[in-house]
Amino acid sequence: MAQLEAWIANIDGQIWVQRIMPTTISMNKLRLVVAAISGFLLIGCHSNLCSNEFLKEQSSPDGKWKYISFARNCGATTAENFQISVLPSTTSLPEDAGNVFIGDYNHGAATHAPEIEWIGSNALQIGYSSKARIFRQERHIGPIEIKYLAKP
Repeated sequence: MAQLEAWIANIDGQIWVQRIMPTTISMNKLRLVVAAISGFLLIGCHSNLCSNEFLKEQSSPDGKWKYISFARNCGATTAENFQISVLPSTTSLPEDAGNVFIGDYNHGAATHAPEIEWIGSNALQIGYSSKARIFRQERHIGPIEIKYLAKP
């Protein structure tokens, strides 16, 4: 391995030669290490830290669809919430947010959970507190029509 020489002057004005070994890491290796660390950090920041707590499931009258109500917990900064997904009857609840309805209790202002009812094979009615904060309210999922009723 080649050595580099560096000239260093001491206090007495004499010049001394110090032999320096070049670093064994090349710029390409350094770029690769930085890219790998950045990738791990990005994956860590975007990993799914949320979990769904199953509450209730009910099939549509024809058995082709179902709704699932659940609470989603994403850590200390998440308020107590309620979510509803409508899925084909053979599909499991994914680790995602609700695809139909998402709301929370508005810091205790809303006192009751949504009331969910199939009113036909292709129609679902969701009753919820008018004091709740609503973040998602879909009107259709596939062939299923969703109706909402805000209650005092």
